[in-house]
Amino acid sequence: MLITNLYVTFGNTLVKANRMKKLTLLLLAFVALSCNDPDLTLDQGPDIQTTAVVDADNNAVASNEIFNVVEEQATFPGGMGAWVRHLKENLKYPEQAKREGIEGAVFLSFVVRKDGDISDIQVARGIGGGCDEEAVSLLLDSPNWIPGKQNGEEVNSKMQVRIVFRLSKEERKNAGEAVLIEEIEE
Repeated sequence: MLITNLYVTFGNTLVKANRMKKLTLLLLAFVALSCNDPDLTLDQGPDIQTTAVVDADNNAVASNEIFNVVEEQATFPGGMGAWVRHLKENLKYPEQAKREGIEGAVFLSFVVRKDGDISDIQVARGIGGGCDEEAVSLLLDSPNWIPGKQNGEEVNSKMQVRIVFRLSKEERKNAGEAVLIEEIEE
C-alpha cells in the first residue's frame, strides 16, 4: 500500500505532511500501537481543556470571554453611515494638532460588551498632538453599540476602528505659518 497524501491535525488545523514526515509519523504510530510496554508511550502533547460555567440546573452561564472573531460583528447603532455622521458631528480637531499641522489616522482597539458598552480602549497606533486623546474621548462618548453575536448569543467582542484627522487646505497653510513664527521668536 502506498500512501500518497498524509494529513496531520494540530488542534483545529489540518496540515499536509511531506514524505519524510509521513515516514516518521508512520513509524511512531507503528511503535505506539504495537508496543505493550506501559512505560513506553507516544506523547500526544498537552491536554486541551475546555471549561464551561453552568448553574445548579446545568444551564450555561454567561462568560466574560472576549471573541476576536464572531459570526456577526458588533456595529454602531444605525450602521457605518451613522458612525461617520457621529464622527463628523462630534470630532473636535485638537488645537495643538492644528498648530503643528498633524494629520493622519488614529487606530483604536476596544471591546464591545454584551450590553453594548465600550471598554478596554487602547490606542493601537496614534499620531499625537492631542488626536489620540480626542479619538478615545469620541469613542467613549458614543452611544451603546449593538453587540456581536456568536451562535445567536450576544457576546463580548474585540473591535478596531480608524479615526482620520485631516486639516483643510487653509488650516494646513496656517499650520506652516504658525511653525515658522514660533521658530523665529525663539
